[in-house]
Amino acid sequence: MALLFLAPFLLLFVVFRIGPVLASLVLSFTNYDGLSRPVWVGAANYGNILFGSEAASRLFWVSVGNTLYYTVGELALEASIGLALALLVNARVLRIKALWRSFFYLPVITSAVAAAMIWLWIYNSQTGLLNLLLKGLGLPNQSFLGDPRLAMPSIIVMAVWGGVGWTMVIYLAGLQGIPAGLYDAARIDGASGWQQFWYITLPQLQPVTFFVVVMSCISNLQVFSQMFIMTNGGPLNTTISVTLEIWLNAFRFFRFGYASAMSFLLFVVIFAISLLNNRVLGGNREG
Repeated sequence: MALLFLAPFLLLFVVFRIGPVLASLVLSFTNYDGLSRPVWVGAANYGNILFGSEAASRLFWVSVGNTLYYTVGELALEASIGLALALLVNARVLRIKALWRSFFYLPVITSAVAAAMIWLWIYNSQTGLLNLLLKGLGLPNQSFLGDPRLAMPSIIVMAVWGGVGWTMVIYLAGLQGIPAGLYDAARIDGASGWQQFWYITLPQLQPVTFFVVVMSCISNLQVFSQMFIMTNGGPLNTTISVTLEIWLNAFRFFRFGYASAMSFLLFVVIFAISLLNNRVLGGNREG
């Protein structure tokens, strides 16, 4: 009876998830343009991506560097700001906490496309909000999305704005799960607010931090919409991500086999980073 009730979901899962994944794995060993019959090339696609000297191979490694840059920068800012907001919302002195939680969480449920369009206006080099503020301060205009030095940090700022509410909610749940008796005992022993945060709050939040780091790494390594809408990989390929490079090879250059190989290499990287996080943070958490 259980299998009967699960059958509709399992059927859809196999057809639309497992099936395409297996098909992509097979295509990664072929030369396929989406129109003609796939030609088996073995591991040639993987070899060209990892060790090839052509422009596509070099661009792949550029996209890997950009994606790691984005992942580390976005995660560091989002985790620290999210924790700070969680501490603020959890503070006893703050009133109307439900309103503040909703306010900080609102960007999370905002459409990524809609948010990107708003940030395109904010970053506009002529009439954008940020440049209007710079002009008011007597500073020159900046091309936030057109300058290779500023494009990726600008996208990171936008991503932090859109995701920090989720991190805040996760940390807030962790804070509310810390026994109040630990803080009472620390205050009786004369511990300062900073000492309570360093020796009680942070260690107690280690499982939450582990979850935030793992989930954020998985999400950030697959970043696509921000780069696609905001810069389309420019300027000078400084914001091209691995997923955007996969999309370009598949749907602009019709190299589906090559793109499929990139996808599985990305899977290997995500899997390895998840194992590393589990080894470093998960091991400490269990200890």
